[in-house]
Amino acid sequence: MLQKLYVKDYILIDEVNLSFDNGFSVFTGETGAGKSILIDCVSILIGERLNTSMIRNGAKKTVIEGTFDLNETNRELLRENGYKCDCLTVTREISTDGKSSTRVNGKNASVAFVRSLLEDHIDIHSQRDNQYLLNDKYHLNLLDRFSGIQNELEELKNQYDAYRQAARKYRDLSENEYNEAQLDILRYQLNEIEKLQLKEGEEDDIKATLKHFDEREKLQEAHEKIKKLFSDDEGILSNLYEFTRMSSSLSEFSEISQNVENIANAYYAISDDYDAIIDFLGNDDMDMNTIDELNGRLFEIQRIKRKYNSDVKAILQKAQDIRNQLKSVENREEVLNELESEMNVRYERYLKSAEKVSDIRKQKAIALEKSVINELKDLNLEKAVFKTDFERGKDSEKGFDKVTFLISMNPGQPLRELSKVASGGELSRLMLGLKTVFASLQGTELVIFDEIDTGVSGYTAFNIGLKMHQISEKMQVFAVTHLASVAAHGDTHYHITKMDDSDITTTEVTRLDKKQRISELAVISSSNLTDASLKAAEELLEKASASHK
Repeated sequence: MLQKLYVKDYILIDEVNLSFDNGFSVFTGETGAGKSILIDCVSILIGERLNTSMIRNGAKKTVIEGTFDLNETNRELLRENGYKCDCLTVTREISTDGKSSTRVNGKNASVAFVRSLLEDHIDIHSQRDNQYLLNDKYHLNLLDRFSGIQNELEELKNQYDAYRQAARKYRDLSENEYNEAQLDILRYQLNEIEKLQLKEGEEDDIKATLKHFDEREKLQEAHEKIKKLFSDDEGILSNLYEFTRMSSSLSEFSEISQNVENIANAYYAISDDYDAIIDFLGNDDMDMNTIDELNGRLFEIQRIKRKYNSDVKAILQKAQDIRNQLKSVENREEVLNELESEMNVRYERYLKSAEKVSDIRKQKAIALEKSVINELKDLNLEKAVFKTDFERGKDSEKGFDKVTFLISMNPGQPLRELSKVASGGELSRLMLGLKTVFASLQGTELVIFDEIDTGVSGYTAFNIGLKMHQISEKMQVFAVTHLASVAAHGDTHYHITKMDDSDITTTEVTRLDKKQRISELAVISSSNLTDASLKAAEELLEKASASHK
């Protein structure tokens, strides 16, 4: 839903800062006051063009900002594109020099990104706009949403993808023929790869082994120094050994006997540790031939990687692909028969899944037709007939159905496509009835009706307002209206006023309390404020309120 709307210096608006509630909000005012301007502002927020002609006279720039509820889809889009995802505020500005900016949560954004955030969640409907309900290319999706067959559609898509993949393999082999030179190239490439007997991870193992050798080479110097330090004629072990030979005579002195024993024991411990260190440092079982072989192997692996501009895993896959290609060519007829058989099996599975989905659609279409007709009856279109037309279309991931919604508004009239309904008033009621059924299925969060009640009155107008209120129980609804019978159904009522001050004309927006609202309904109904008109307006408001229960 739209929580807040801030507009500064836009056409006739000096500055407005509005907060909106859930439910049904109505906007009324005299002709030319600018009731539709606020709707235009919402259109701009969701991606419509902003230009300098919209800047209020005397101002330097126009600012339009809206704060919207954050749903999970938008939260994920914001996160993926690096925006703060704790709120959703869209700001659009344009200055007199033509420079414009679009921001989302304070960060620059493209208009296309803003559309991706909001376009599918806000539906603005005027009397003759060309939108998804009128466009038959959306009718199949609408029926599927109404039918609740997401799992069946997912299975259908899987079957279609499998069939397309099998068909592509068959087509590629049947259309592509290799000459002998091309086959020789394939055989050469396969032989080159197979000759190397590549293994995934081998390159890393070789590098690790060579690195280990380099490290051992660095230890050779330490090995020689340690040997010289410990085992030369004047080395540590030689001197300690000489001391142990003297230890028997020194042990006779009780004062130092323990010390002598400690040094003698240390000799044997140090000797053992020395042997272990020398064995480790001197254990070099890798000769230069092995090193050369490893370097040569590493060179060959890196050479073929450069040649095919791929890693080892991709090269091994290429070898398998070449084997398959050669097998296909060398056994062309056999492989073609296998692929054709697989393609036919896959198509039969797809067709079975598509027929299942089509059967469900046709069953659900009957329920849809009843739902729409019931809605239209409430809108004084008792004679309307609504049908779902099925034709056999092209195979696709959605099946083979081509679905078109048809309508006949009066007895004797043939069924026609929705977009060909001539009467503006009838079309408005038809669209309203359809929206009552479909709006929540589309994921719509805000529906805006801009004077779609033109050409109706009385009982029909009252029921139009009631339908809008019913829609508002599932999502936020705005309606610009000139009919008191519609406005009385609003949960919140805004009055748009045009103010003339010297040479400046501005538009003001006021949220009405109950008393102000009764007065506004009285003026709309009779153009006069009399006791009779006020009483009639109060009764209308009470009647509308009672109809919501």
